[in-house]
Amino acid sequence: MNNKILIDKDVKYAIKNKQPIVSLESTLISHGLPYPLNIEVAKKSIKVIKSTGSLPATIGIIDGYIKIGLNDEDINILAKKKNVQKISRHNIALAMKKNSYASTTVASTMMISSLVGIKVFSTGGIGGVHRNSQKTYDISSDLIELHRKNMIVVSSGAKSILDIFKTNELLETLGVTKIGYKVDNVPGFWCRKTNLNVDLKINNLQELLKIIENRNLINQNGSILIYNPVEKKYSIKNNDIEKWINKAQKKAEKYKIKGKELTPYLLKEISELSKGKTIKANMSLIINNAKLAGKIANKMNKILWKK
Repeated sequence: MNNKILIDKDVKYAIKNKQPIVSLESTLISHGLPYPLNIEVAKKSIKVIKSTGSLPATIGIIDGYIKIGLNDEDINILAKKKNVQKISRHNIALAMKKNSYASTTVASTMMISSLVGIKVFSTGGIGGVHRNSQKTYDISSDLIELHRKNMIVVSSGAKSILDIFKTNELLETLGVTKIGYKVDNVPGFWCRKTNLNVDLKINNLQELLKIIENRNLINQNGSILIYNPVEKKYSIKNNDIEKWINKAQKKAEKYKIKGKELTPYLLKEISELSKGKTIKANMSLIINNAKLAGKIANKMNKILWKK
């Protein structure tokens, strides 16, 4: 690997020896959660993946270098430093300059993971089609990356602030397989379920193993999206979520906040309106998704490296 991409020695060893690895994004550290909860969740996610027998690899850009396997110091920098960039596929190379610090989204984490052969990725919620996209044309590149890459991605659905129906339709158009882990319905990030159906419900990882084997037989490309809903005790009623989103969106429109700044702004506003309920849900689902991803990586390791 070139000298602009630094791989943690344990991660490098695991890649070389085809051991189970789970990649983690870093946007939740710099933009998704407030300090010090961002550090707490990042470290708990790492710990819970290790408990499954898999190796965590958090990805970010530190001083212009892509780092695969952030250490505690790196995480602290992204959690505390002001003006950390939020990078997707289109601006990864632009952030690789001297003294640049950036966190990776779903799309950029998947792209970097695939460069080194990491097959499993865990996140909180994926990006998708934004509300009012017919006017703004705002559609996350996360969806395109899910189409391009052959990975298993664990999430709790598209973020609640998005148009979940349109996101679901576009995922289908792009050929992304949507599997519910012990659920029939697509989860709505902060709420456990929507009225949309998954492609298939599985109750155990042995069923997922068969699906991967079948995909390999027909040389099917594109990612598998594993939906793992938020815990019941943290699930929020959809009516409450919609009320908070509408208030936050009106405020964003008033102050002309859009583009990559919109999502973190809305999440922050909604957190305040919910009196912290959305933060608690977010923290819980991120850690639970990391645990499930770790189990998947460990269970599927041999067959995933065949692809």
